[in-house]
Amino acid sequence: MLGAAQEKWLLDGLRDSHARWNVIATSVMMARLDHDGPTGDILWHDAWDGYPASRKAITDTFVSARVRNPVMITGDWHSTFVNDITGDFDRPDAPVVATEFVGTSISTNGDGEVYGPYYGPMIKWNPHIRFFDGDRRGYVTCRVDERRWRTDLRMVPTVSRP
Repeated sequence: MLGAAQEKWLLDGLRDSHARWNVIATSVMMARLDHDGPTGDILWHDAWDGYPASRKAITDTFVSARVRNPVMITGDWHSTFVNDITGDFDRPDAPVVATEFVGTSISTNGDGEVYGPYYGPMIKWNPHIRFFDGDRRGYVTCRVDERRWRTDLRMVPTVSRP
């Protein structure tokens, strides 16, 4: 997912950070998205699932460097997710090391169902997914100050009417 220089820059920055909130913006989901549960090993490899060693280097750094409040902000996935990021997605009891907010698209596919019927059946195999909506369009806002982080998921039932 990252080249060697980018990964070094990111991990060094996390290790040296004194920030209250450590935010990583990414265009693809960091959390695992297991498509078939115990029947196989189908993952979406065009996301962090395709780069498990890089993901593990980041989550291990969150723990070893005691990174304060790591938060992933993930772009246009055409669905809304709120995910716990763990150091080991194979263990449902693994400690949570970060939080991820995945924003949907504002208007893609208009008012039709988009990904709810596709991703919905997978949610049961992904206990780290705390919230999922695959059918409504919208956006995410984050309000942050020195003491509090607040994320609002704004979704609408239709994009064809104001």
